[in-house]
Amino acid sequence: MNPSMLTLRLAAAEHIARCAGAMLLERERKRDFSIAEKQENDYVTEADVLCERMIAEYLSCLFPGDGFHGEESGDSGSAGPRWIVDPIDGTMNFMRGIPNYTISIAWETEPGDPLLGVVYLVRQEEMFSGCQGMGATCNGIPINVSSIEDPGNALLVCETPHRRKQWADRYWELFSSLFMQCSDIRTFGSIALELCYIACGRLDAVFEYSLGYWDIAAGAAILQAAGGRIEPIDRNRRLGDEPCDFIASNGLLHDWIAPQVREFGTIRNG
Repeated sequence: MNPSMLTLRLAAAEHIARCAGAMLLERERKRDFSIAEKQENDYVTEADVLCERMIAEYLSCLFPGDGFHGEESGDSGSAGPRWIVDPIDGTMNFMRGIPNYTISIAWETEPGDPLLGVVYLVRQEEMFSGCQGMGATCNGIPINVSSIEDPGNALLVCETPHRRKQWADRYWELFSSLFMQCSDIRTFGSIALELCYIACGRLDAVFEYSLGYWDIAAGAAILQAAGGRIEPIDRNRRLGDEPCDFIASNGLLHDWIAPQVREFGTIRNG
């Protein structure tokens, strides 16, 4: 891949993420958005739609040959190189005034293999960026995953199965088992944020089920550029296959957490 092609697209993604973030921040502060429920515990606001449209229009003007895969608008354009966008990852946080929401933008040439990613934490004004083969940064400063390899010192992040509550009993068993082995567990309500926190060493590992590819594409690119590891729970699937079930870590903890999560995955799919 031509580095200049990646650099140009990365700069464009960072620019539109900041512009869209300013719009979201203004609407959040004024409570200027409507809310609809797509399915149980899955919400969309008017701001989600406007943000995605803003990003799509900007990128299509600069790169008319690229396709687009967005959470709210679906697929459009080329089946080759394409942008993958989640206009607000952490919509519930945005709705409730909780700071942990992000804008997530990735670009790929092959399905399930994001070459670059940008995740913008709007309230914190943190811009996480990463390119395959070029490293990862936060606000322009290079970042790397943690060097923690002892699970007893690890800080995990585990989201609840709030859209699959029928899995709760077995999920709590897995959650409890991992909790007893690690230092502590956090939850932030935005997987894009959580993947970036692993990329910069604030957290060490995460797993989650039944996400859209737009949720994880940018974070996956950043994490891998920072030296981390992410893969589907089911080894027979690609990272981009939806619904996305995945395990991610600093790499050093992967052989510890992956078998335990996969055991749960086998049971819940059985």
